[in-house]
Amino acid sequence: MQIERRFVKGGNVRAKKDGKPGIAGVAAVYTQEYDTGWFVESIAPGAFSRALKEKQDVRCLFNHDVSQVLGRTKSGTLRLEDSTEGLKFECDTDPATRVGVDVPAMIDRGDVDGCSFSFNVRKQTWSDVFDDDDHYVKSIRIIDDLDLFDVGPVTFPAYTDTTVDVRSLWPLGIPHEIRSHVPELGDRWLKQLYQRAEDKKTKRVDGEDLEKSAFAYQGSDELADWKLPIKFSTAEKTESHIRNAIARWSKTDMPNEAEKKRARGRIKAAAKEHDIELGDDSLASARADSEKCECDCDPCVAGNCEDCTNPDCEEPNCLCDAAQNRALLERARAHVYASLHLIA
Repeated sequence: MQIERRFVKGGNVRAKKDGKPGIAGVAAVYTQEYDTGWFVESIAPGAFSRALKEKQDVRCLFNHDVSQVLGRTKSGTLRLEDSTEGLKFECDTDPATRVGVDVPAMIDRGDVDGCSFSFNVRKQTWSDVFDDDDHYVKSIRIIDDLDLFDVGPVTFPAYTDTTVDVRSLWPLGIPHEIRSHVPELGDRWLKQLYQRAEDKKTKRVDGEDLEKSAFAYQGSDELADWKLPIKFSTAEKTESHIRNAIARWSKTDMPNEAEKKRARGRIKAAAKEHDIELGDDSLASARADSEKCECDCDPCVAGNCEDCTNPDCEEPNCLCDAAQNRALLERARAHVYASLHLIA
């Protein structure tokens, strides 16, 4: 199910006028055209009829936040009406709840005056408009029938101009029928999907949110596999954790052998940068023959792969940046390939 959200021009919300605590307004206006930037959309009269007849369980939420419940049709605190204008609502708010006090107050002051609703389309009609020279002008989408999930006031209406982020209109993904009619919109969603997938995760250590690159051992993309942090915002913290990583090296579970070798190189390089002695710890010991690097540059021959001077190094056991970056590139390519096949 792909939920859509809309703020329809002409919708509004206000404090109730009968003296009882609550809010009222128009969540959706019939036949009001809105240019999404990709197609023109409107809601046909009667689009809410079936949902109201079925007495669908609808919530009144502030900013679509499920933790900010103002009312609900099932309990009778939210009432919906299908009028010639559109979908009207009236909600009894509870002064005993923080949201029930704050939201009506903000609406009464005029700080909040927009309204939005969430839905899933059951029936829609598409058509294309061409000019006199048979050139394409625009696509039109008319929503004829829908399931309704929530209505309510919003601080920043997401349906007010053509530069809106697609995720505010389609928070769980663009429905297939829309993508089939507007291919370029599907491409834009795909781009944002990749952007979200590439958003950097962080793991909190010693009061800081660290990215994956801050850890010596980076076993996988799972936070639990990020171990031995060695990069912090201050030199004092960084040096303290480098020493800690050296001390904990032999006691840390690192099942990914390839990444373990890279972790050793990262710690050694960090220790060298901060003038920290490795001492007699197992971290400083030579690698096993099966782990030795075959690169013939002087640093690698001397066992200091982190200082490798071969920019085109392809040695799998080398701990240099070139080898590590090549491995990252291969993983990135595999991720994109898998993502494309998953989406398809």
